[in-house]
Amino acid sequence: MTTTPIQRASLCAAIASINLPHISFWCEQQDCDPEPYRKLLSKVLSYLRGELKSEANLLRFHEAFSEWRLAQNEEDSLSYRILEASCAALYSATETLFDAECDDLDLLRQSLNSIYDEMDELGAETADLREYWRSLQSEWQGLVTDSSRIPLPKAFFLWLKEADVSLFGLAD
Repeated sequence: MTTTPIQRASLCAAIASINLPHISFWCEQQDCDPEPYRKLLSKVLSYLRGELKSEANLLRFHEAFSEWRLAQNEEDSLSYRILEASCAALYSATETLFDAECDDLDLLRQSLNSIYDEMDELGAETADLREYWRSLQSEWQGLVTDSSRIPLPKAFFLWLKEADVSLFGLAD
């Protein structure tokens, strides 16, 4: 499916937002502050609402987030892979707003599917989670179309607020 930069940015931002409980969980476990992630996510969503117009302001928060992301301790754990996928989504949401050629959706989808596969290998039941992800994508396609522009429709932000369970089953 071909998507516009606005569609890609909105879906990446949605992934980053929906998985926010995992960022909080990671930060509790690692004793680190999630603020750089939260602030950039807030700024990206404000930009998509049309409330934030300053690229420089958004990029300043993007830089702080990038430094925070690099400072996270890499480990061989499912929690780290979920953190990294969520960070990749937030990074891509920001990049896509300013670079129409940026298209990481296939990579993000592959990453999410790999996490589901890993969860299956660990004995988790992911059929419902995979269906939840498919239904979210289907709903998103109805909300952010190829003719959508900034500001995105209010229905997108209401939908995002209603998605109160992460893609991996963690509730806020």
